[in-house]
Amino acid sequence: MRASIVVTSRRERFTIAANMRVLLTSIAVAVALTTLIRAQEESASPAEKAKTYPEIPKQYEVGEDTISPDGRFAILYPVRDEDSNEGPSFPNVLVRLKPYEVIKELDVDPAWKEMRGSPAAKWGGNQFVAIWRQMKWGNEDLVVYELVNDKVKREEKIWPEVVKYFDRDFHQRFLKKYPKESDSYTFVADNSDVKSFEFKDHKLLLNISAENKPNLAPGPVWSA
Repeated sequence: MRASIVVTSRRERFTIAANMRVLLTSIAVAVALTTLIRAQEESASPAEKAKTYPEIPKQYEVGEDTISPDGRFAILYPVRDEDSNEGPSFPNVLVRLKPYEVIKELDVDPAWKEMRGSPAAKWGGNQFVAIWRQMKWGNEDLVVYELVNDKVKREEKIWPEVVKYFDRDFHQRFLKKYPKESDSYTFVADNSDVKSFEFKDHKLLLNISAENKPNLAPGPVWSA
């Protein structure tokens, strides 16, 4: 049997050793990154699980920005069927998330999340919630609910009273002067720095604006 002997120079041995160190370093970095990624995934999973809401019916999704401060209540939106041209089949509801219970079926036309006319919510603590519809130009149909023991104790329909103020001003100050103009106006919220509805202490502050021609149509303009 003939033995094979491999002779390497000092430079070659140094190169081989250096390459081995690079390889071992790469393996160590890869292992460290894998461990870090796995740890991040494991730490993220509880938050993801918290947002799955297993008790919510499959035909609904939770409005994350409508959840009460204590995380117990929220508005649900029908899940949109992208393959259908039909509108929402289920009403928007105010619910207790866990254990799941419908608190109130909202008196609005059913709407998907972020659809024109969809309901939005602002909470005053965990007891009061103001709910309205988000329209093209502004917000409308404000209702305030008081919740006690996971039930609606009181319901205040604010919007009819708001409309009375604007109707009176529009007819007395504008239509008397311009009787041929259209008897209609639109509520607007074109300033993102202005909060239309805001709870402060035990009060709900309103800052509402309206115009008769928000689309800049020609003719006399009324705003209030």
